Amino acid sequence: MTAAITIHFRKPELTARCIDSLLADGWAPVLVWDNSADEGCSLRALAARYAGEPRVQLVANPTNLGFGKGMNAALAELGRRGHAGAVLLVNNDAEALPGMRAALLAALPRDSAVPALVAPRILQDGQVQGWLYYQRWLALVTRRPLPGSIAYLSGCCLLVARSDNSQPLFDEDFFMYGEDVELSWRMRRSGGRLVLLDRSYLLHEGSVSSGQASEVYERCLVHSHWRLAEKFAGNGFKTVLMRASRLPTLLARAVLRSSRYRSYMPLKSLTEILSKRVSRKLAINRIL
Repeated sequence: MTAAITIHFRKPELTARCIDSLLADGWAPVLVWDNSADEGCSLRALAARYAGEPRVQLVANPTNLGFGKGMNAALAELGRRGHAGAVLLVNNDAEALPGMRAALLAALPRDSAVPALVAPRILQDGQVQGWLYYQRWLALVTRRPLPGSIAYLSGCCLLVARSDNSQPLFDEDFFMYGEDVELSWRMRRSGGRLVLLDRSYLLHEGSVSSGQASEVYERCLVHSHWRLAEKFAGNGFKTVLMRASRLPTLLARAVLRSSRYRSYMPLKSLTEILSKRVSRKLAINRIL
């Protein structure tokens, strides 16, 4: 058996479609970590639906831990329940297509000591998504590499193979978004492998839980770009330079998104995060 984990957030019908697709493709057990912070209301609907189904394991959790921390907690819980080996991590707004499990497992490195991330291609909005590229100085995500870009695999669906899943996988400094960029970068630096399959696919709705141009989406996205500069830079001075170099891109993005979605939230989120950083820096200077 090969286990899978998905994080549930307030939409049981969405999570159920994901679970059903995983079961049909042979994944078991499917551990569902609740990040809804709704006093277990939506999780109870899933409990009723999968009552008597031993392959589905629901984990109640009172707070929203975010994506990375939630996945880390779910991986640790899976270990406590006796599962070892490769684990599929998949968004609850995604659906596995038949044959995905066999293709992912076949692509794992023969040397089990080599940590690996293996991903299918993603069908979203009528397009096929494969490798993504993050330009570190400009905070641009592209489908083709630019000078200074790093290649990464989307955290939407990853088969993770490593020696000890009880250890945290994702950097918990990220609440949501950006953690897959940092993970791919860190995995390569530590000697791990990243594998993208050619003929295996996953259906993904995209930003269903957070919502495009919502306050949560915009704040988390801006925060992730800001935090990634710190991770890539490695020291204080370079972090300042990298954050300064990406400001024009983040501002242009906020303006375009505010216009597209007829919402001030993208601009508001950017200006609020910047003002907090400036206020914090001034406060530190006054103390010193």
